[in-house]
Amino acid sequence: MQRTFSVPEVSCAHCKSTIEGALLPLEGVSGASVELDSKTVLVDYEPAVVSPDRLTEAIEEVGYDVVR
Repeated sequence: MQRTFSVPEVSCAHCKSTIEGALLPLEGVSGASVELDSKTVLVDYEPAVVSPDRLTEAIEEVGYDVVR
């Protein structure tokens, strides 16, 4: 499954690296891509393994707000 998260504070390569680095190690996440132009994060994940709430928490834990 894919889900897109809106992360308005994303603005640079460091942001991209930090967020992707927080998501990719999570069990059930097969891909994470930060799009700087649209300020979004696209995550490929298995909903039976990891919830959207956990994905949001992972982004917020590294200092970025997710618009819900």
